[in-house]
Amino acid sequence: MPPSSTKGNTKSTPGGLGDKYPGQGSVAPNPQETIRIAPHLNHQTYFIGGVKVHFPFKPYPSQLGMMNHMIRALNTSKNTMIESPTGSGKSLALLCAALAWRRNYATKNKQRLSNVRQAIRKYIKGGSLLPEASKKSQDKDAQAQVISSEDAKPDVKMEIDDRAPQNGMNPGPIPEVPKSDPVANDDSKHRKIHIDNTEILLIHALHDLDGTAEFIIQAAKIRMPPGMDQQDIDTLIDFKENGSTESTPRIYFGSRTHRQVSQLVDELRLKSAYRLQTAVLGSRTQMCIHGDAISTGSIDDACRKLIETDNCGPYKSYRKVSGHSKIRSGGELEIWDIEDIVNLGKKQFACPYFAARELADNADLVFCPYNYILDPGVREAAGISLDGSIVILDEAHNVENAAREAGSVEITDNQLKILINECQAMSKAGHIPETHEFVGLFAESLVAWLQDDFDDYEHNDYETYTAVWPRKGASIDDLLNQLAMTPAFTKRLQQAYSKIEDFIKEQRSIHAESQRMTSGGAPGKQGRGGRLPDDKDINSDSNHLSNISMRVISSLLRVLKHLSSGSRYSRDYRVARIRRTVMTTEPIVTGRKRKKSMNPAASTQEQVNTLAFWALNPGVVFSEIASQTRSIVLTSGTLSPLGSYASELQVDFATTLEANHVIDPSRFKAMSIMCGPAGTMLEAKYKTVDTVVFQDDVGAALCSIAASCPDGMLVFASSYSLLNKLFMRWRTTKLMDKLEEYKRVFVEPQGGSKEVFEKLLSEYRKSLMEHRVQGHPLARGAVMFAVYRGKVSEGIDFSDFFCRTVVNIGIPYPAFKDVKVTLKREYNDTMAKQQPRQQQQHSSTPGHQSSAALLNGSAWYEIQAFRATNQALGRCLRHKNDWGAIIMLESRFANEWNVNKLSKWIRNHMRVYSNFGRALADLDDFYRIRAAEDMAAHSPGDDNRLAADIGHSTLAVSAKLESLDTE
Repeated sequence: MPPSSTKGNTKSTPGGLGDKYPGQGSVAPNPQETIRIAPHLNHQTYFIGGVKVHFPFKPYPSQLGMMNHMIRALNTSKNTMIESPTGSGKSLALLCAALAWRRNYATKNKQRLSNVRQAIRKYIKGGSLLPEASKKSQDKDAQAQVISSEDAKPDVKMEIDDRAPQNGMNPGPIPEVPKSDPVANDDSKHRKIHIDNTEILLIHALHDLDGTAEFIIQAAKIRMPPGMDQQDIDTLIDFKENGSTESTPRIYFGSRTHRQVSQLVDELRLKSAYRLQTAVLGSRTQMCIHGDAISTGSIDDACRKLIETDNCGPYKSYRKVSGHSKIRSGGELEIWDIEDIVNLGKKQFACPYFAARELADNADLVFCPYNYILDPGVREAAGISLDGSIVILDEAHNVENAAREAGSVEITDNQLKILINECQAMSKAGHIPETHEFVGLFAESLVAWLQDDFDDYEHNDYETYTAVWPRKGASIDDLLNQLAMTPAFTKRLQQAYSKIEDFIKEQRSIHAESQRMTSGGAPGKQGRGGRLPDDKDINSDSNHLSNISMRVISSLLRVLKHLSSGSRYSRDYRVARIRRTVMTTEPIVTGRKRKKSMNPAASTQEQVNTLAFWALNPGVVFSEIASQTRSIVLTSGTLSPLGSYASELQVDFATTLEANHVIDPSRFKAMSIMCGPAGTMLEAKYKTVDTVVFQDDVGAALCSIAASCPDGMLVFASSYSLLNKLFMRWRTTKLMDKLEEYKRVFVEPQGGSKEVFEKLLSEYRKSLMEHRVQGHPLARGAVMFAVYRGKVSEGIDFSDFFCRTVVNIGIPYPAFKDVKVTLKREYNDTMAKQQPRQQQQHSSTPGHQSSAALLNGSAWYEIQAFRATNQALGRCLRHKNDWGAIIMLESRFANEWNVNKLSKWIRNHMRVYSNFGRALADLDDFYRIRAAEDMAAHSPGDDNRLAADIGHSTLAVSAKLESLDTE
C-alpha cells in the first residue's frame, strides 16, 4: 500500500512479495473529501477536543471518555491505552472518534493549502522570497540559475504550478548552495530537503513563469514567509507531488480474529453515519472462488501456480470487483466485509482477494486481524505501510503475546531439507548456481547441527526434548559464531535472497508471457476459470525456489538482523533446539484434483528437529511499529494493569483510561466465595484439586448455583485436565446427574474443528431459547463448561439469557514448567534487576502511565493469569440493560492484592463471602428481583418469536461466520 503520510522518505510495496497484480497501486487517491456523513442516518453532533463528532445516539459517559482520550492522542501524535468493559460501546466510540478526527484533519489540510497559496502569492507580490544576503550573492555567482529541463540534469527537480496567477513576476535566480553542503547530494525524489527549522527548499513551487517551465536547482535556502510554519510547507509540497491535499493518515483498525473484524465492520455500517472507502484484508483461503484451487487444500500454492501459468480467469478480471459501482465510493457496499466481496466476486467471476488488495491501497480505513500489523512477514506480504498511519488494535489483551510470537521463528529440519533439494536442483540447472549453492550449503549446516546427538537436552513433556542457548556465562553471539551466522554472513545471505527474489520475478514473467503466447492471449486455456496443470504438483517449482523455501530464508534473515552483533535486541532472544517424536500418517492422493485422505495403516513415528529463535521481548517488533506510526491506540475490556503493558511493549503511552461499565451496579453482582457448602476452603491449587473433598464441594456449590440461576450459565476452569478430574469424580458420585436436573450440560471441545465448536455453541443457544418458551419440555436452562483462554472466553457474545452467571474456578496461571514460560520469567527477572524498584512498583499500578519499568518474572507470571480471568468474566453483561452475576469459587480472591488485579468495574464492587449459605441467599435475592423485572417486561410476542427461531437460528454463530477464519 502506498504510504499514508508524508513523514520521512517511505517506500511502498503495494502488492507485497510474490503477490503482484496488474497495475497495482495505479488508482490515484481521491482528491476530494473522502469521509462523508450519510444524511439519511440518525446522528447527533458533539464537539470533543475541538473535533466535530457525529454519533448515532447520546453517548454513555464511558464513550465520551474514550472518544476524548483518542482525539487527544491523535491531536498530539501520541499513543493511548483504553480499557473499557465489553458491552460499553467501545468499538463504535473508537470508530466514530477516529473518523471524526480524520475528517477534521483533512478539512484543515485543505484549508491550510488554500491559506499557504494565498500567503505565498501575497508575499511574492511584496518582494523576493530570498534573504537579503542571498540577493547580494546573486551577482557574484551565476552558476545557480533558472534553466530549462533540456539544458541540465539536476539533483532536484520540481514542476511549476500552472495554476499560479500569471502576474509576470520572476522570483529571480536561485542561489547556489556550496557543493560541500550535504543536502546538495540528497537523492530524495521530489522531496523537500530540510536545512533547519526556519529555512526550507523549493518554496518556488507556486511560481509560474510561462505555464510550462521547470525550476532545475541543486538546492536553495529560502526564508520562511511570515505566519507560516514547516507544516504549511509540507502541505504545499505534498500537494505538488500528489496532486492532492490527502496526506491525511490512513487508519488501520485491527482485532484478534476475522470474526471480530466482521463485527467491527457491522458496527460502522449499521450504526455510524460516517461513509468512506474501507477495505478488509483477508487470506486467499477465505476469499478464493476458483474451484480447482479450493479443492487442493493448499490454496496459496494453487493460486500462485494458476497465475504463473496464466490459467486463472478470476485473477485476470479482479477489477470487475475493485472497480464495481457497488463497492466504490458512494456504493451500497462502500463499507463491505469479506462475505460481501466474495459474493460479488462470485457474481462477477472475478477474484475477491486481489480486488481487496487493490481496494486497500486506496482506502481511508483498513480492517484486518492484528497479526497483519504485528507480524513483519505478514505485513510485508500484505503490502502494508504503516508510515504516519493511525493503528487501532481492539481486543488488545493478547497483543503482548502476539508480538512475541511475531518476533519469533521456528524452522524444522524437514523445511530445511526441502530448501536444500531445491537449491541443488537450481544449481544443476544453471540458475544463478553460486547463489543457490551458497544458500543450500548454509541449510545443510543447520540440518547437521540440528541432527547431532547432544547430551544437554531437557525432557519437557511427552516425547519432547529441548536445549536452549545462551548457556550460563555465554552470550548468544557465541552460538551464532559457532554456526557461522556472523554479521558478514547475514549481509551475504541478504544479498543472495535479493538475487534469488529477482530471479524468481524474472522467471515468472517469462513463464507468464510464454503461456500467453501459447494460449493466444485467451483468458485461460480451460474456459473461464482455467485449470491447474495435470503434470505438476501445485507445490513444485521446477524453475525457481518455492514460496515455502523463500519464507524460510526471509524469516531467518529477519531474526538474524535482530541478533546481529551490537544489536540492542540480541539479549532479547533465546535459541532452542527442539527434538520431538511425532506420529505421521501417509496421505493417499486420488483423482485429478488431488484430494487427500489419510491411511491409518501407514502411520509411523518420525523424529522432527526444530530450530527456534524465541523473542522474549514483544518490544522487538512493537517498538518498530510505534516508530513508524502517528499514533497507536490499544483497547480491550481486559488490559489491566495498564502500566505493565507499556513496559512490555517498550512504547510510551501518554494517556491511559480505565472506563466504568455502562451497566448500573445494581444490575450485576460480583462475589468471591471462599468455602463450599460443606465448609471446604476453595483454593484450586495444584495439590488441592486432586483431593475428593475439594472436587465434591466445588460440585455441590455449582449444583446449588445452577438450581438458583435462571437461563444460561458459564463455568471456567484453569485447564481441561482439571475439568476431566471434576467430571470423573462427579459421574462416580452421581453429582453430574443432579447438575443435569437443573441445566443441560455442554463442554467446550478440546482442540477440534471450527465446525464442531460452532455446532456445540448453536446447540447451547438453541437449548436456552427452548428454555425461554413457556411450557417447552426441555425448559431447564443450560451450563457450558469451558477453559480460560479457550474459544468460549474470547470474543463470543453471551448477552441476556444466554448467560446470567459466570463462575470461575481457580486462577489460570500459565503452565509453570513450560519452557517458554520459564525463559520469559528468567528474562524479566534479569532485566528488572537493572531498573529502579520504584518503577517496578508503578508498572503494576492501575492507571499509571507508560514510563514504568519491566515487571519481574513473578509479577509478569501473575498478570498473565489475571488477564485471562478478566477476559472470561467479560462474557456476560454485554449491554446497558443486561444483568447477571460474577462468582469466583476461589478463596484467594479474599486477598485485596488479587482483587486489585481485576478490571476496575469488577474490583470496585467485589464482595467476599466466607459462608456459602449467606452467599447463596444473597444470590437468590438478586436472581429473584431481576427475574421478576424480566417477567414484567415480557410479552407473549417474545415467546412466539423465540419459538419461530428455535429450529434455524444460530444467532452469533451466524451462517456468514462459516466463511471466516477462526483462531
